[in-house]
Amino acid sequence: MLDYLASPLPHAPTREAQAVPVGCALELPLSWARATVARPELTSMRLPLSGATWVTWGTLPVAYTFEQVVVADLAGLPGGFVLRGCGPKVAHFLAYGGCQIARAGLEAVLDLHGDSLTRRAVTKMVKQARRHGAVYELPWSAANVGQLRAFMPTAWPTTRPALRHLFRGEFSASTRCFIFASPAGAWRGVLLLSTPHPQTAVVELMVRAHDAPGGVMESLISAVGTTLRAEGVHTLSLNEVPFHHLDDRLSLAERLIATVGRGLLNAYHTEGLLRFKAKFAPTWRPVYLCASRRLSLALLTDLFTASGCLQLAGHSLLRGPTNFSQRA
Repeated sequence: MLDYLASPLPHAPTREAQAVPVGCALELPLSWARATVARPELTSMRLPLSGATWVTWGTLPVAYTFEQVVVADLAGLPGGFVLRGCGPKVAHFLAYGGCQIARAGLEAVLDLHGDSLTRRAVTKMVKQARRHGAVYELPWSAANVGQLRAFMPTAWPTTRPALRHLFRGEFSASTRCFIFASPAGAWRGVLLLSTPHPQTAVVELMVRAHDAPGGVMESLISAVGTTLRAEGVHTLSLNEVPFHHLDDRLSLAERLIATVGRGLLNAYHTEGLLRFKAKFAPTWRPVYLCASRRLSLALLTDLFTASGCLQLAGHSLLRGPTNFSQRA
């Protein structure tokens, strides 16, 4: 562990998530994972206005550290690189190397050895859903990949136009897929996981059928958390709630991101997402946007455009909001 990573970031949360285990020099951004690959596999795109390269996520060999990928793979990208979903340790490491960073939201992290899965607000919903089916893990296969693709257009919550490049939505060899299925085998909910470290898992996709009974998502998280804990996993991240912060002491870039985000709330109700994740009493920690050059207006415009956020906001002005808090 690099010594300077121990010093706190400005406005760091008072309740920190569990430290990265010894042997992993640094955690990974959200939607990055480790798997049995020969070398790092990065998914990226060149952004038109800023010229920066947005690395949406990467899959690293099991023993490969984030520091290695920064030096060997990110440093030479044309126009500089930009990453989203960075936790405080990653953001601090990049800022120390000269990157600009800005908070863009909050990550909900569950301690699987705590009481997150046994809280009354959770167990009540799990008991309610138990009458309608059970949770199963699917093996990775072409048939199951196809079934997930067929399920997605009928799933809720959905956004139209769809958001892009913000999480892994495909069942692949580097993800795990759990479903809530009815006794007849009909899919009622899906949870997709990535694994940045053997003791950490991250929820990538969390959707259910429009007519699914209440408690399906709580059942999925509860069953997945119990399975992971038995496998020796310590923490489960429920991923990001965008545009929310632990305090109001924001930088100029953070205020700009929050302003655009508030404009998106008509289309994407993050309060409902926040309330649902809060049921599990997570540790909240800031999520950062990091750029190796400048967090310019052009770069932020590129990111909001490439991710589909601007299109979604414009669509909502014409069609009305999507209420993500319903039945959460």
